[in-house]
Amino acid sequence: MVVLSLGLSACNATTSITDLFGSQRDAPVESANQPGQTTVDPTSAPDQGLIPEAAPWTSDAALPEGEGAELPALYNDDAAIFEKRIALLLPLSGQHAELGRAMRHAAELAMFDIASDDFVLMPIDTAGTYQGGQNAAREAVDAGAKMILGPLFSESVSGASEVAKSANVPVVAFSNNRRVAESGVWVNGLIPEDQIARAVGYATTQGRYRFAALLPQNDYGRQIASGLNTVVARVGGTLGRVAFYQPGSESLQQTIRDFANYDARRANLRAHKAQLEADGSAGAKRALRRLEGVDTYGELDFDALILPATGGDLRQVSSLLAYFDIDPSIVQFIGTFGWNDPGLFSEPALKGGIFAAPNPENWELFAARFERTFGDQPPRISSLAYDSTALAALMAREETMSQDTLTNPVGFVGVDGIFRLTMDGQSERGYAIMRIGPEGAEVVAPAPAAFDQVF
Repeated sequence: MVVLSLGLSACNATTSITDLFGSQRDAPVESANQPGQTTVDPTSAPDQGLIPEAAPWTSDAALPEGEGAELPALYNDDAAIFEKRIALLLPLSGQHAELGRAMRHAAELAMFDIASDDFVLMPIDTAGTYQGGQNAAREAVDAGAKMILGPLFSESVSGASEVAKSANVPVVAFSNNRRVAESGVWVNGLIPEDQIARAVGYATTQGRYRFAALLPQNDYGRQIASGLNTVVARVGGTLGRVAFYQPGSESLQQTIRDFANYDARRANLRAHKAQLEADGSAGAKRALRRLEGVDTYGELDFDALILPATGGDLRQVSSLLAYFDIDPSIVQFIGTFGWNDPGLFSEPALKGGIFAAPNPENWELFAARFERTFGDQPPRISSLAYDSTALAALMAREETMSQDTLTNPVGFVGVDGIFRLTMDGQSERGYAIMRIGPEGAEVVAPAPAAFDQVF
């Protein structure tokens, strides 16, 4: 599968998008955004053809730059009868404007790859806030949007969903917070709870059944904790101790010391050494020599540790775990997609750790093409905008954009692999398992190709 030329296809389809439209690949591409045109509102799809390598615009000067500008009130105009208008709600101003712009570029790539000539993409700024999401959704509905893609942040999703639901306009958001999902509002981000479920399931295939969790004391940590018992029990494991820590606090060291049961294990070591010394036999002396350089004695009550921290937080926590003698060569560390950070791969305490992630090959192809087109490396989550826009473009090829198509249980394939949307607003994905080794993260279990292999 060459994702960057085919976009999305149904998972059980025998014909890919490349097969269907490959004969048009060399056809001319016509765009509403011609070089030199600097004032553009909605972005229309090309009339025909695909552009596997070419940039939609020759320079940034030719890109639509109407972030934050009001769209014309198009709901009742003649074009609304035949155009498939899709709103793209992103933070195009404020501190996250650069991320929003990159996701907009990714969406535009998908539009030029997949969309037919009646497809119109309408980027609208949310500023990353609740009120911004609400205002952007109202603008989208007034402009005749038949679907809303985004927003990115859960706060903006909450604001947008109120307006969209009342207008019966479906929302496919980029958030990874499943708490904002509901009927008609889909959360299509890379959800950490699902990543943990996949990694926990893999760990049991490697003989790990006794799980513990060390979680940040915040909404993120509490959200993960709420479903851990169910996740672990579903794969036949047991969940023992679950501890929370305050990131960056003075109490962090003591929290991890207690979690590791370090003092009791140190006492066990002293007692065991004393027993061996009292024995005095040759065997006891050999055992004493084996204990040289050992800090603790006795097994932990878990053989796999769920550790969803990321970044500097993960670096600090993992080093403290090693310091208090939780050995990653004995205990399987389990993380999330947030571990997919080359800056973390050199951490000794994370060697051998596993996490769930989309298969990397598709992303590498997408990122290379994005850089050729726009001159920058894309942020990792920009693939969400590409895949969701490609899905909308496929749906727009139908006479009506129905919820049945959106929630096809077979699912779809995109840059991030297989995914599907469920009737309750959730999304499900097929993840690979990555292990951190000397050369970085490598795939040790590929992502499934179909949902009957996942759920």
